[in-house]
Amino acid sequence: MPTDSKNILTTSETRRSFITKTAKIAVAVSAAPALFKHTVYGQAPSVNVVGANNKIILGVIGTGKQGSSHLKSMQPKLGEWNVKVGAVCDLYQKHLDSAQKFAGLESKDAYRDHRRLLERKDVDAILVTTVDNWHGPCTLDGLDAGKHVYCEKPMTRFAAEGWDVFDKVKSTKKVYQCGSQYTADPMYHKVAEWVKGGKLGPLVWAQGSYCRNNKKNDEWEFPVDADANPSNLDWDRWQGGAKKVPWSANAAHRYFSWHKYYDYNSGILGNLLSHRFYPLMLATGNPEFPSRVVCTGTRKVSTNREISDTTHILAEFPSGLTFVIAGTTVNEVGLPDMIRGRKATVSLSGSANQAKLQPEQLFSEEVDAEEFNDPAPYGKIENLHTNFYKCIREGGTPFCNVDLSVRASTVLALAEMSERLGVVCFFDEKTRTIRNGEGKVMPPMTYDTPVRINS
Repeated sequence: MPTDSKNILTTSETRRSFITKTAKIAVAVSAAPALFKHTVYGQAPSVNVVGANNKIILGVIGTGKQGSSHLKSMQPKLGEWNVKVGAVCDLYQKHLDSAQKFAGLESKDAYRDHRRLLERKDVDAILVTTVDNWHGPCTLDGLDAGKHVYCEKPMTRFAAEGWDVFDKVKSTKKVYQCGSQYTADPMYHKVAEWVKGGKLGPLVWAQGSYCRNNKKNDEWEFPVDADANPSNLDWDRWQGGAKKVPWSANAAHRYFSWHKYYDYNSGILGNLLSHRFYPLMLATGNPEFPSRVVCTGTRKVSTNREISDTTHILAEFPSGLTFVIAGTTVNEVGLPDMIRGRKATVSLSGSANQAKLQPEQLFSEEVDAEEFNDPAPYGKIENLHTNFYKCIREGGTPFCNVDLSVRASTVLALAEMSERLGVVCFFDEKTRTIRNGEGKVMPPMTYDTPVRINS
């Protein structure tokens, strides 16, 4: 049967009118709160926050560029959420003072050590917006202290930390949200619904990218604040588990432009491609741990850094689904987000909550084309915060929950390992074992891993 919507169906209804009705229904369903009331691991409402009228007290750990951005975007919504920022923490006094002033806090509510903040009995939840190498330690400490955790992406710096966070969330039963705001976008949930309903058939392969360009060819280069020095910045502690570098002009550059160094992050993989893996894996309806990951990366255009300026990932999953994901900071033209199945292909917008399901010609009589449109703004951090506080009060599963996060995080960690060590990474989720193409067991990456094999 032809796929052209102008052709007449065997009934009195045209395919186009049917699609129009379906799209309207899809939009209506997207607006219904019930679509997002689902539970994966049975989190109960917070014992510290009983009822919708109880205010949630939030502690913010890390108040630099990203932390300040969260504080500013949250400010107009705090009343609606019934949330109060009750404490802030940063290792750089200048950032801490600025956050304290913005949040209207007293000096006793501002901390240089996150462990002191976590001793506060009135703090119900924490927002972790530190440098990436502190995501894992702060999250684990927060969970141990009985706090709910919203942690910026990526989940952790390395794979083993991510597995530790996963185990800790399961044992504490606290609400955990990883900060990929696109997972709050209705279109990914709708696509997951299509997949679960069998409309795509078995999933075959998916693609996506995060690509942008920089006029100065110097992505993630930030000016050094001349006021920063060891008297107002706890530089040794900020470095965390990374190799210790004495304070100097180079150290100051590492602090303000930390995205360029593998000691503190994975570059494009964790900073950009997490925004593709988290929502696309959610959209598959059944996020999986990877079975095999291969990644290439080059830095031939932007050379004043350790991290790559262009990278490509192939991630294979036990079901047979393969992800093809690209990222670059030296060209803005990327791959459109798509998920291909045996029966149909879904295309997702990169700027609005819109998705289109197009059946394969062979299955055009079995599967009808559909379109999904939702007026919700695309990629808004506030929507992920709304979901986080709702789950604390009412229970349920956060959009970027720990089950999704640990699977996406494992893909990205293995991708970094493949790129930097020049190996194929095979993964056994039951034993959390990584092997190379020769079957040799390889330990997960740590801060001691060489920058890259060709350095």
